Amino acid sequence: MIVVKNIIHSDQLRSALTGFWNEALAIETTSRGLAVAMPQTGADGWQLVIEITPGTPGTVRLSDSGRTLGGLAGRGQNIEADTVADHVASILRQSRLERDGLELFRWLSLPLDPVEVQVFAEALAAITHLWVLHEPAVRTQDIADRTLRRVFSDRNLTARAGATLDGRTEKQVRVDYLVETPRPVAFEILRRRGRLLPVMEQWGYRWQDLRRVSPQLMPVMLYDPATQEIDEASRAIGEDVCSLFCAYEETDRIHAVLAEAAI
Repeated sequence: MIVVKNIIHSDQLRSALTGFWNEALAIETTSRGLAVAMPQTGADGWQLVIEITPGTPGTVRLSDSGRTLGGLAGRGQNIEADTVADHVASILRQSRLERDGLELFRWLSLPLDPVEVQVFAEALAAITHLWVLHEPAVRTQDIADRTLRRVFSDRNLTARAGATLDGRTEKQVRVDYLVETPRPVAFEILRRRGRLLPVMEQWGYRWQDLRRVSPQLMPVMLYDPATQEIDEASRAIGEDVCSLFCAYEETDRIHAVLAEAAI
């Protein structure tokens, strides 16, 4: 019989894991309730964020604010295709979650059972991994990217593609480009077709969260007016939280914000 000796005491391991979970867990008060960054990530490597808001007396509402299905759609996944929709519906049934458009939510009674919060997060994580059901087509470089890279070249600037930034609640938020001028400028190109409001609400929260850690950050969001129709609510969010929210072809405005950031 082979005897395996303990290489670490169980109490030491428990303490180490508890310390990690405590450090990774972030809870912030919002105008509506609480935003909770769970100590686990989705398939994209971002921490899962759950919003908890009060409901009727003795109840609270857990919500992902559309991040999970919105993230799949943003990566090119057809979330209404039969195969994906069936998998999503199965996970929702097993975890007792509900769906309203892109939003996933669940009502819980108080006092809040932490196991139910964990189950909610695990369901979100499982759904994020459904992107593997989709085999993305080879894409040519988007015209918005080409235009933006030309602006960087014209100004002799180096931009980091796919840079990650840390917010107070969300960690490792990926942006399309980061220009590290005296005031850093982060660029995000809207690539989603169809209804944009859930994506704008998600990025509105992210930009505010990132600026809590880096107040000098200048967010820029660009869209393609030929393929995307910006509704009033989406435009209001973009213009409120961003240093610049405009069409990618408005290069004079992009030059202007980069010039401002360099001062």
